[in-house]
Amino acid sequence: MHGMNTGQPVCKGCRQAIQGKYIQALGATWHPDHFVCAGCGLPFQSNSFQVHEALPYHPECYLRLIAPRCAYCGKPLQGQYLVDHWGQKFCREHQGQFPSCAYCGRLVSPQQREAGSAVVRCPVCRTTAIETIDEARPLYSQCVRWLNSHGLRYNNLKLSLELCDRARLAILLQDVHSSHSLGATTSAIYTQNGRAMRTEINGIAILQGLPATLFQGVAVHELGHVWLIVNGISNLSSRAEEGFCELLSYRYYLDANTPESLYHSRNKEHNQDPIYGEGFRGVHAISEAVGFQRLLETLRTTKDLP
Repeated sequence: MHGMNTGQPVCKGCRQAIQGKYIQALGATWHPDHFVCAGCGLPFQSNSFQVHEALPYHPECYLRLIAPRCAYCGKPLQGQYLVDHWGQKFCREHQGQFPSCAYCGRLVSPQQREAGSAVVRCPVCRTTAIETIDEARPLYSQCVRWLNSHGLRYNNLKLSLELCDRARLAILLQDVHSSHSLGATTSAIYTQNGRAMRTEINGIAILQGLPATLFQGVAVHELGHVWLIVNGISNLSSRAEEGFCELLSYRYYLDANTPESLYHSRNKEHNQDPIYGEGFRGVHAISEAVGFQRLLETLRTTKDLP
């Protein structure tokens, strides 16, 4: 970094000719006292400095002022660190220390945990959590309108909406895929002399406390099941039925086009579950091949996938 004057170099700091010793750094020459840290204003005592936006910093000033900080412990990040889907940077060791949010994958530090909650939720997901039916209704109506606009009609069926806890949801699902499910379609079976005569759809139930975007994706999925029942489509395999409902939810997420919705759509693309994941990819491939409207029309008229 240091050199001896052979011609008449000019100091970039003071614009004066340099007599004697000078420093060469950042593509320029400097008086030794004029090549200073952009953080503290003091000269460099060694050849060691870090550059940020073309300005030099002492390594310790860089760490104090410029280095990214861990989203969880606030320490400056040096060397290798991790970045999550949301752009949050954090120390590598936290990956194994902290649990992930059940809904968005962000890590949840001990200070961020909800006391007494069985589900790990990050502060971001908590802020948009749908806890009451009054919060749920307008979002639910939005989902129904979206489905109507894409050709899924419900013959003026009056559908109820219920928010429920895990125990109630497991009862409604009768444990069918219940570990994956965040919602259920509710129906009443009318019997005569012990024989089932008809099934009447009541509506849908969704797990309480889901963040708003996920709530809507689940609502669209469950309304997919309702549409299939309303249209008498009852012989699809579990993979085909769940795949179709996942496709509806996926398309809703893509249309919403927010960071949250795109996170959930990406999860569907990479889901390894044999029913939900493989089912989605199978029905999505059919939809891409024949077109979404043709997929709906074929389901409606033949009661089967194209």
